Amino acid sequence: MRKLLVLLFGMMLSSFAHAATVSIEFVGPGTSVPYHGVHAGYYIANVNGTPTAVMCDDFTNVIHAGDTWQANTFTYTDVLGGAGTKFSGITKYAQVGWLYSQTSAASPSVRAQIQGAVWNIMTPGSVAMDSLAQWYHDQATSGYYDNFNWSNIMVVLTPNPHNTGQEFLVPVPLPASVFLFGSGMFGLVGFARHKRHKMK
Repeated sequence: MRKLLVLLFGMMLSSFAHAATVSIEFVGPGTSVPYHGVHAGYYIANVNGTPTAVMCDDFTNVIHAGDTWQANTFTYTDVLGGAGTKFSGITKYAQVGWLYSQTSAASPSVRAQIQGAVWNIMTPGSVAMDSLAQWYHDQATSGYYDNFNWSNIMVVLTPNPHNTGQEFLVPVPLPASVFLFGSGMFGLVGFARHKRHKMK
């Protein structure tokens, strides 16, 4: 019984050491629409095997359907604490967090305009902005949203290493399958402890 507990505890610790890492597979354009020669808006990616609507903030890396990579999962608190995101500056992520908060109720064409603003915050001059994209960009960078709390809105999935894929923004909460393995380990350890106490 003791060996089983040690094995389960070791598995649990290893799952926590990797709890912030997810597997990404880019599926395709989702509901995104053409925007200045690229697709912008919500893409579809499998995050740990679960189809998820994602938005990229990374205009510099080209990806194709079927591309896979590992990504670190960063929350608002992680970014404030200096997490190794692809882009530097918590202000950029605050501004982008506000923009991302505007996407859920937006139409695909408006979402594309918002993404144009996102790309230009993370990589200035990366893509042309129409007047609506410029308006969103101006609002986000006005100073009013420099400390925007996006903790209940999005999570940042940063490729690890950075050049292996695109950095994605996903809604909070992440799909349950991302955290299912870790909670399963908790259950097994609890069951083993319960059984051990019964045997005494």
